[in-house]
Amino acid sequence: MRGSGGIVVSFIALLLGVLTVSQFRSQDVYSRSLQLETPASLTTLVAGLAEKNDSLRDEILDLRLRLESARSSIASGTGSLDESERQVAQLKVFAAQGAVRGPGITVTVDGSFDERALSDLMNELRNAGAEAISINDRRIGPRSYFGAAQPGALAVDGVALSGPWAVRAVGSADVLYVAITRTGGIVAQFELIYQRTRFVVRKESVLDLPAMR
Repeated sequence: MRGSGGIVVSFIALLLGVLTVSQFRSQDVYSRSLQLETPASLTTLVAGLAEKNDSLRDEILDLRLRLESARSSIASGTGSLDESERQVAQLKVFAAQGAVRGPGITVTVDGSFDERALSDLMNELRNAGAEAISINDRRIGPRSYFGAAQPGALAVDGVALSGPWAVRAVGSADVLYVAITRTGGIVAQFELIYQRTRFVVRKESVLDLPAMR
């Protein structure tokens, strides 16, 4: 029981750390496109960023409360085994240790793109509630990293992936789609920065994402 509880605490603490970092990283893509924006669109961007940060703060607060609750349950020995098993299953999904099947969206990027923009897109999808993400059928984990590769390719965890890139995210298709395609959203900003690149976002009723290799 204590072993399962310890895993739960580790899971919540890890997710709390990722959300805290995302709160700061989510602002990066906005700053990169400010010089291309009009006053009206800047107002939309600022409002969107404020809304995103409020949402992240709420999630961080909720996770802190859950973390303290889990620690108290472990200390008192009153934690639920069923709840621990459910949290462990969530941890496996978050850590990309198991395959995932469900609805979501696909973002296809055809043209010039860089590793920093790819990282921004990953953060935006996670902030919008994506439970699992893959790129060209390669699963993305919480510690995945991105880099430059040969022309027309991006490196994901040290492996070069050639474009066009298909980014698949499992979660609420409607929520993810609106978050990514909204006015002043990340795709709109990418279209300003990468004017010769084609971005296509579509809802998917079922996506199958593999476990991390």
